[in-house]
Amino acid sequence: MRNLGAGAGRGLVPRAHRSHNPGPMSHASDVEASSEAQTNSEAPDVLPPSSGTTPGTTPGTTPGTTPGTTPGTTPGTTPDTTPGTNLPAVEAAGAAIEADKRAAQSHALAVDASFKRYGLDRWGKDFLRSNEHGHLVFTAPNCPPVDLHALSVELARRGIRTPYVIRFPTMIEKQMDTLKSAFAKAIAENSYQGGHIGVYPLKVNQRRSVVDTVVKARERLNYGMEAGSKPELLLAMAQPALKQSLLICNGYKDREFMRMAFHAAELGHHVIIVLESTREVRRYLDVLNEQDWIAKPEVGVRAKLYSRGSGRWQSSGGESSKFGLTTNEILAVVRELAAANMHGQLSLLHFHIGSQITQIKRIKTAVREGARIYADLQEHCPQLRYLDLGGGIGVDYDGSRTSYPSSANYTLDEYASQVVFEVTEACLEVNARQPTLLTESGRVVVANHAVTIADLREVQGELLPVPEATEDEHRLVDELRETLENINAKNVDEYFHDAIDFRDECLQLFSRGYLSLQERACAEGLFHRIRAKVEKIVETLSHPSEEITDFLGKAQQKYLANFSIFQSIPDAWSIDQVFPAAPLSRHAEKPTLHAQIVDITCDSDGCVETFAHPDENLPYLPLHERRGPDEKYYLGFFMTGAYQDSLANVHNLFGRCHEVILRSPDDDMVLPGSERVELTPTLTFEIKMGATCEDTLSAMDFDVERIIKWLRDRHLAVETTLGESWAMGLLQSYPYLAR
Repeated sequence: MRNLGAGAGRGLVPRAHRSHNPGPMSHASDVEASSEAQTNSEAPDVLPPSSGTTPGTTPGTTPGTTPGTTPGTTPGTTPDTTPGTNLPAVEAAGAAIEADKRAAQSHALAVDASFKRYGLDRWGKDFLRSNEHGHLVFTAPNCPPVDLHALSVELARRGIRTPYVIRFPTMIEKQMDTLKSAFAKAIAENSYQGGHIGVYPLKVNQRRSVVDTVVKARERLNYGMEAGSKPELLLAMAQPALKQSLLICNGYKDREFMRMAFHAAELGHHVIIVLESTREVRRYLDVLNEQDWIAKPEVGVRAKLYSRGSGRWQSSGGESSKFGLTTNEILAVVRELAAANMHGQLSLLHFHIGSQITQIKRIKTAVREGARIYADLQEHCPQLRYLDLGGGIGVDYDGSRTSYPSSANYTLDEYASQVVFEVTEACLEVNARQPTLLTESGRVVVANHAVTIADLREVQGELLPVPEATEDEHRLVDELRETLENINAKNVDEYFHDAIDFRDECLQLFSRGYLSLQERACAEGLFHRIRAKVEKIVETLSHPSEEITDFLGKAQQKYLANFSIFQSIPDAWSIDQVFPAAPLSRHAEKPTLHAQIVDITCDSDGCVETFAHPDENLPYLPLHERRGPDEKYYLGFFMTGAYQDSLANVHNLFGRCHEVILRSPDDDMVLPGSERVELTPTLTFEIKMGATCEDTLSAMDFDVERIIKWLRDRHLAVETTLGESWAMGLLQSYPYLAR
């Protein structure tokens, strides 16, 4: 691995300050000291001086003094007023301190308002806060806090352009720990006789940085793995075998898959094959009789419950679901196993009612039904001891904690408590042995560990100058000019409705040939200015017209972001999944634009039109205009760690993005071809460069060597301005926008 050096990335660890995200005060342990100083106009140095800054002190005061006291005086005393003292200087110092206090309070109020504007105070309360520069700071467990804007500026300085995914692996371990603790608490409170085993489903994210994190923590947390395909099973087989954890095999399985499961059992894994159909039990028995196997995997059955989940994936549960056996089919499987004297191998009952379940009551109903099947099935299968609840724990993407599709109306503690209670009650009713509970929850474990970063480039629909009026200007255009000049808070309803009518009439007249192109352009420009003026007027009104607010709520502008929706957040395109988003900087400033986000693909679907918010999802995102062409203005899409990596596609040949992974300084770099970047003594990243143009062409079966030959042949026949070497270099370039 190449070590790109330490100390070049100053400005990445924020100075201690009062957090603007509702929650506990930031601690001095969040601060990383450095003796070097470096000025960066894009990323102000946020590393403190070696003396540090005490959390909660007012900017401008000396650490250890009380805000409002003069430097050099003892807190609680008054400045020295003995003869000879320079009273004007003392008064000036006191006034400066008061001004600093007011500025700090104003900054805090502005940031608080910004956090509410984007919902950061709700969906980001566990891992995001702001620093004194108005930058978003990511606080992952057991890691130094990271100023996301400063990090992005430093990466750009090193030639690493957006888009990229920043990963915080300790967030995954924290979620695994939280889920495990929630079940331990529920088991103790209900005097439950069984246990709990968490299982990570590999389909949620198979990236090595994610899987390695799960594997590293699974021995301590007794975590298992779930595989639904042959490559996933090979990946799981290659991990250390832990007898106390499980390897669950889901999905449709042919004989080769069955042989792989037997082989995994011989390697020491505790394997359970979940039978999805009556034919699979026959395949299992056929493979069992093929060899004198040293070890045999256990089996489970997936029940098709009548209970259904809630939210976008509720159709994946219920009697019409893709997977599962009816009660009659389950009993047929049991009889077939008993006939082969193998019914003792059936140890697990599994069910799954859908992903991202939004309502806890649906979970309670399904768990009660599944637990009753389990309790009665014990009479036929004496070794039945696991109840696999499947996945489905919802992620609160919008922070509302409701049953909205982008949220969930329960916490992990509430989920575990309800599950354990329902299973306990169902087993007590028929005096059944209480099972070990399995959860295959992947989304809630990995979603919030990843942030997708893109830089915002240009605004489509910005206001352009409107030509001056002419003597022969059309009456409707003149009416729009007068409306723009005279509209105010008292007449805004009437005048704005008139402006809409004038604009519509102008468009009709142009279509009929009665209005020139120049006049149409004037009409459009004037109406956009009227709309912008009305937006400012509405902000001053206590009860603006609902009709006007609805009209203004439709985003008229689009902000170009340097990424591909189809590669970075494919669920936003394919199933209208809503992700929380926010700019990484300028949170002490009020936004000036309401814009939708468009990507750089040549596809009209490449547009993000809905943004997560706890009150109501937004049809636009409040954003700032860039101060100039050189300002770097970054946008973060948060909670992109589940499914987006595995579902990403290369539409328009925009391939895999860079990965930036926060590591401990003592960690090894594990990704092939990755680079170690030490930005401070305690801030180390592993960077895996994304796919080049050559990589994406190769993925589409093109022979790159032949393409190189074709390009050289083309250059032999003509002379070009930039030359052959420039064209050849493009093959190794990142396909996204450069500056």
